Amino acid sequence: MSDDAPQTRPEDGAGTPTPKPDSSKPDSPKPESPKPESPKAATPRSPVADPPDRSTLDTPQPGGVPAMPTRAACSGSAGAAPIETVKKTVYLKNARTSEAYEGAIQIDGLKGLKLEDSGGSGLTLDEGSGLLKGTPTASGDFVLRLQALLHGKRCEVAAHLAVIPDPKSLWVSKASDRNDPFWKEDEAFERTEGDLLCVAASKRGRSHAKDGTFRDDHFGLLATGPGGWHIAVVADGAGSATFSRRGSKVAVESVLSGLPKRLDKHVTPHLGKLVHAHRQGNTDATAQIKSQLYLSLADAAFDAAKDLEAEAAVRNEKVSAFSTTLIIGVVRKVEEGWFIAGFSVGDGGAAVFDVRDGSLTPLTLPDSGEFAGQTRFLQKSEFSGGFEEVAKRLFFDVRKDFTAVALMTDGISDPKFPTDAVFADGAKWIEFWRDDLTRSVDFSRTNEAMDRQFLEWLDFWSPGNHDDRTLAVLVP
Repeated sequence: MSDDAPQTRPEDGAGTPTPKPDSSKPDSPKPESPKPESPKAATPRSPVADPPDRSTLDTPQPGGVPAMPTRAACSGSAGAAPIETVKKTVYLKNARTSEAYEGAIQIDGLKGLKLEDSGGSGLTLDEGSGLLKGTPTASGDFVLRLQALLHGKRCEVAAHLAVIPDPKSLWVSKASDRNDPFWKEDEAFERTEGDLLCVAASKRGRSHAKDGTFRDDHFGLLATGPGGWHIAVVADGAGSATFSRRGSKVAVESVLSGLPKRLDKHVTPHLGKLVHAHRQGNTDATAQIKSQLYLSLADAAFDAAKDLEAEAAVRNEKVSAFSTTLIIGVVRKVEEGWFIAGFSVGDGGAAVFDVRDGSLTPLTLPDSGEFAGQTRFLQKSEFSGGFEEVAKRLFFDVRKDFTAVALMTDGISDPKFPTDAVFADGAKWIEFWRDDLTRSVDFSRTNEAMDRQFLEWLDFWSPGNHDDRTLAVLVP
């Protein structure tokens, strides 16, 4: 159609003439169409022959000029489209309350990780290493929110974390009944001095504390003066026996009462000469030392077994209600150095060791019961085999020097020396002494805080080992 031909306005109907533009003024505005009779002014006509659908136009701007059509989100312009987001869920390794934690987000290709919300876990993100770090103080399940880029896409990460409560916090400690006739303190410490510093400590186990029951272990120390005997005794009352806490106490006190006299009668008079001959390889001297220990250590233990029977008779109870183990250790200074001996019935153990050369001499016999997990207890029948059988429980050693003599109930030996082979391994004793016990306890005669240090050490955590703990240590 030529420019001279009249055009029609769709909204006004056909046949309405449109004035021809002035060709001599190409830039002048187009003349307005004549106003219709309607009181409303006519909408200006678009110069485009086929105007766009008004449903695609925004609200008209001032001056009557319509806005540009709104672009659809899929217009093909990459710059205007939103970045695609992907979501990932991961499960972190478990944490434990009050323990330092490090965990990683395991998603291949993840970059620029940022922590948006720790979810109350107490962890922070080390952006340098990409590790989540911290020490959780509360247990439970937590969700941490993080953001990152994954193959050019925005990535939202939900990291699930389970914080396990500290097992120690789950244990409760109930007071034992002070009105019980056989009540004893939940913990005890003692020290005495002679040529050796002798110290011992005992603590009620968590398995007893949670039920408010008693400490069944007992111990005793005795030093008869410079140049005299040093005696340590520990006993572990059977947990299944009603009055075992009384039985362990009776046994220890019986030994401490009768042993010094027996040692002075049977061992002291000939000890120097026999030790010298033993060191020269004289087997007769060795046998005589064993005989003298039988008449002293073994006899004192036998008397303790009789005292348990007497205690049971007084209480009108079976002697089994007072069942207990018993470990005896004695040390005396001699010309060749130190004479050290031991005797025991039941589990736990004793040994003398030297960390300087790694040497170790066990002073007790591994003593299991008829079935696994059982032990033997002090009773007169344990001595019915005579000297040959009882002498198997007697041990002695002569040393120029040593680091320590230690006697312990199974509350110590089970977690620290879990097998007979480990108990007989000198390297394990060095590790126990250097890397464990003496890191917490200073066994010097000038240490006024030794009792606190020792009792705190006895509270060490060992999964599955919650029995009473008693340890006696004799050091030069």
